[in-house]
Amino acid sequence: MIDFNLGKEQFNEYTGSEKKTTMLYGGERYMLKYPDPVRNKKIKGELMGGLSYKNNQFSEHIGCCIFRSCGFETQETVLGHFTDKEGKKKIVVGCKDFTQQGGKLFEINKLGNQTLVNQAKLDATIENVYGVINDCDLIENKSEILNGFWDMFVVDALIGNGDRHLGNWGILVKDSLVKLAPVYDCGSSLGAMLDDSTMEEMLQSSNEFKNQAYNKLSCYYMNGKRIFYHEIFKKPPTELQEAIKRVVPRIDMEKICNIIDSTPHISNVRKEYLKKAVELRYKQIIVPSFKRCISLET
Repeated sequence: MIDFNLGKEQFNEYTGSEKKTTMLYGGERYMLKYPDPVRNKKIKGELMGGLSYKNNQFSEHIGCCIFRSCGFETQETVLGHFTDKEGKKKIVVGCKDFTQQGGKLFEINKLGNQTLVNQAKLDATIENVYGVINDCDLIENKSEILNGFWDMFVVDALIGNGDRHLGNWGILVKDSLVKLAPVYDCGSSLGAMLDDSTMEEMLQSSNEFKNQAYNKLSCYYMNGKRIFYHEIFKKPPTELQEAIKRVVPRIDMEKICNIIDSTPHISNVRKEYLKKAVELRYKQIIVPSFKRCISLET
């Protein structure tokens, strides 16, 4: 665990829902993400007390490690601790800034503000993903970027990420070279909103566990309908079919379980829940879809 208090705090350059700090540590620039404070949240119309992304720092780290294990270029993350001015010691995740060696990150929603001038705020729809990329004349490798989006979509389904919106991925531009940016912002995946006691209860109820682990929503809409991962993987559009065939052979569940088991400062209950939840989505959503896609080739 890194002691980020040994670093040098900078004027913060990062925005988003969680508290963030810009820190120089070991000559590298990091964005520190803190656990969100507890806040109420509505689920299925009911106000649920005490729920928050309070484990988002662990989900960020584990999610990025899982992406990397599947062959994706990702931001480098490391867990550490930081003691604030009030003397409160918190576990944080340090996300190494992948632009510090050169290059500029353009999030897709910002590109949309440049290309789709009649829409002040872009909704997270598959149609808008295609609209932004196809309307940006500066992106010549459009197919490569769109393929990269669908590749991410496969692993987001695996980790149950419901927040890969248009501000949570983008392109990296360096020396006129345009490519998909390294994967970042996985903090809303892997049961970040669930505390350990809730996970323990769900592990003891197969119905509750499956309902929570299986019925995961993407943040995207397509044809006006919110996407459930398990539904779109049953009848994936052509681009997703191709992504499934590219990505699924690279998924190594043993590596993923080792990533979870080796994560410090999370309970055995959380480790068990995360491993079983990822395995359920792998076996019941990802693998059956892969087999169907392969069968279509014969």
